[in-house]
Amino acid sequence: MRTVLLPTDFSENSYNAIKYAMQLFKNSRTKFILLNTLYNADFIIYSSLYGVYKENSTKNLSRFLRRIEEDLPNKYHEFELVSTFKMLHEEIKERVAQQEIDLIVMGTEGAQDGSELIFGTNTVHAIKAAKCPLLAIPAGAAYLEPKNILFPNDLKLDFEAYNLWFLKSIIDQFKSTVHILNVSFGKDLDENQEKSKQALQEYFDENGYVFGRINRDSVMEALKEYQKQNPVEMLVMIKNKHTFIEKLLFSSLVHEVAYNVKIPFLVLPSENYKRQEF
Repeated sequence: MRTVLLPTDFSENSYNAIKYAMQLFKNSRTKFILLNTLYNADFIIYSSLYGVYKENSTKNLSRFLRRIEEDLPNKYHEFELVSTFKMLHEEIKERVAQQEIDLIVMGTEGAQDGSELIFGTNTVHAIKAAKCPLLAIPAGAAYLEPKNILFPNDLKLDFEAYNLWFLKSIIDQFKSTVHILNVSFGKDLDENQEKSKQALQEYFDENGYVFGRINRDSVMEALKEYQKQNPVEMLVMIKNKHTFIEKLLFSSLVHEVAYNVKIPFLVLPSENYKRQEF
């Protein structure tokens, strides 16, 4: 059984992410942890209201669970409700370490009009903290089976050593085609990149893959251009110092970015992580 952590602030955005997770694993035995973090400025100032905050959180979690069970009943799913006064990124670190969380799914506001952060603050901190896969669901994103998955990378990771089992499990489940995209910036692949390319192609050979290279000035420009001709339902990246994910996630403004994150975004950790038996 897989275990999925679902942070929620009881907004419609977070509920949409929860629905996505339910549908993604509708045929799989899955334990979902509904997590509400109560850490905020009011609590720091009015710590005497601990009991009130806790009671309201517990009631709202129960209300959310009833809504989930009414909208998406599923005999394969079970739930745990958790309220905590820790900050979200701290709770994520502890629970991933203690409970071997297989995946975190959470809603994110996304970029709007090229003038805001690509992701909300909580999502950015969660991605930084998570040592397991994290799936960010943009506000309003409707569930579509991930039949085509865009996997851009700079081919600087040793894919003979890095385990892509979680991505492979999604691909196997939905018979997905992987679109491996490299942005060239006008340069040819070096020897190590060619080796990584070959390792990826061998890894995904039985599933079906497409390999593409685009010469553009920026990664975001390349992603936008590729999707014009190749519709995809999920974007996947690996979080490590050798890839361009740092620029994608943590740039302060996106006025120069031509691509808005409008599809589910799966972030894989930089280090290998223990596989769970589903």
